[in-house]
Amino acid sequence: MEIVFDQPTSEGVQAAYEVARQWLPAFVAGKRAEEHLYAPGVSTWHNIGEWEAPIHTTPSRTRRVNAGAVLGIDEVKCTVFDGGFVLQAVTIGTSADGQPVRVPTVLIVTVTNGQIARFEEYADSAASKALFGEEVDAIRDEHANFTSE
Repeated sequence: MEIVFDQPTSEGVQAAYEVARQWLPAFVAGKRAEEHLYAPGVSTWHNIGEWEAPIHTTPSRTRRVNAGAVLGIDEVKCTVFDGGFVLQAVTIGTSADGQPVRVPTVLIVTVTNGQIARFEEYADSAASKALFGEEVDAIRDEHANFTSE
């Protein structure tokens, strides 16, 4: 097996930093960042169920809030690297049915040509059940049935 190491550049780190700096405040607020930050076809891979989907114009946290949950983001830490950034955070609050929510999450964000090309979301699957229930397919179904219109 060949191991590939990309040589980091200061330009690549700076480009990723600029994207993270513009994107992160919207994420923390539960909103979609400005469109110019997203590459065409941007998607999110989810560790829960191991599936990938295009991102929607309405963030999933906002859809949970619209369904009655009270959610926020806490313990935010962002580390930038050439080609993207890693975000560590905890979603906290109360689910629509009144259950306490605390979901530790890591997002690995790939930045290509100054735009977000892909998210990889690693969330605590047991903790996520407070938001999405026992079925692993609940999040996937929500994305499949969602329209932004």
